[in-house]
Amino acid sequence: MNFDAKRISFFVITTCASLAVAYFGQPLIHDNKDATGVIVNVFSILAGFLVAIMTLLGDPSMFGGKSWRSDAVKRNNVYKRLVRHKWLFVTYLLVLGLVFVSTLITKKYPDGDLVIWIERSYLALAFYAFVMSLILPSRLMSLQLARFDEIVNERKQK
Repeated sequence: MNFDAKRISFFVITTCASLAVAYFGQPLIHDNKDATGVIVNVFSILAGFLVAIMTLLGDPSMFGGKSWRSDAVKRNNVYKRLVRHKWLFVTYLLVLGLVFVSTLITKKYPDGDLVIWIERSYLALAFYAFVMSLILPSRLMSLQLARFDEIVNERKQK
């Protein structure tokens, strides 16, 4: 198995930062409807944006290669990207779901430990998902440039 040290360290650092943000940021979002509203709006928009990206990435017409072998390799790469995007989308939905649960539970137990831990959970996931979302534009740009380079190289060979 190949391990990508850069990705693993990025994951560990992002996870640690998410936990710190959750712990120290929870008092700032407790009973703060404006902050909760911002989180819901941002992640609703990001979820819609990600669905559009996944639709574009999964379009088979974008990957017409020279041979079936070339298409099979591209399919595998697209599959890996779509799986990563799927998990990011699930994380967005978890954030929204935890905000919803927190809103419901806060009415009955406004200062309970359960509310605090749910708020910490959605804040940690929100920070983690947001950081992971910052990578999307560069990934999309590199994917589009690779497609463009492939078209240019095919035309050069003709």
